[in-house]
Amino acid sequence: MTRPLKVPAKAGYHHANLRRALLDAAINHLRDAPVATLTVKQLARDAKVSPGAPYHHFKDRQELLAALATEGFERWIASASTVAAAPETPSNKLANLARAWLAFAAEHTPHYRVMFLSELADRQRFATMHAAAAQALELLVGVLREAMPDAADGRRAERAVIAWSTLHGFASLRMNGVLGNIPGVPELEALEDAAAASMARLVLDAADS
Repeated sequence: MTRPLKVPAKAGYHHANLRRALLDAAINHLRDAPVATLTVKQLARDAKVSPGAPYHHFKDRQELLAALATEGFERWIASASTVAAAPETPSNKLANLARAWLAFAAEHTPHYRVMFLSELADRQRFATMHAAAAQALELLVGVLREAMPDAADGRRAERAVIAWSTLHGFASLRMNGVLGNIPGVPELEALEDAAAASMARLVLDAADS
């Protein structure tokens, strides 16, 4: 009886979970390196697969970055949902959310680096990522409904974007080492507490105006 010929697998492509391996390689790369230096070719080398193998899972570099950003938003939502559901006053809840956001940015720097990239602005192509981002913003808006029960939805959305922008600016400055290089300012931990409290006051002042 003739045995069927075995076709050898393409060298360098076999991987138990290549998609996950590529995302993990991207995370490792972005711990210390800027996004601009990340390439699919480099990730393939890091994952020990052929240069063409990543394209079985991601059409291009942008698609990989969008997948990583989506994962970042999903991790944030899981963490923030617990904070938002806590039995706290709106002021404390907002401040705690702010602290949680800054902690997330510090602990998940690789994800944070890609969550707001302008090259992922296409809402149609990267619909999954933008849906996750919208869910993250809606979580904050939901807390603002408690703090601003009589405000219009547009007003609450406006304050949510301002609050998020403020925290994002702080997190980005800290990530880039700027805040730790300014003489005469408090330690970063004290600055983080002040930023969180300031964000809560900003929202509550708006609620009273």
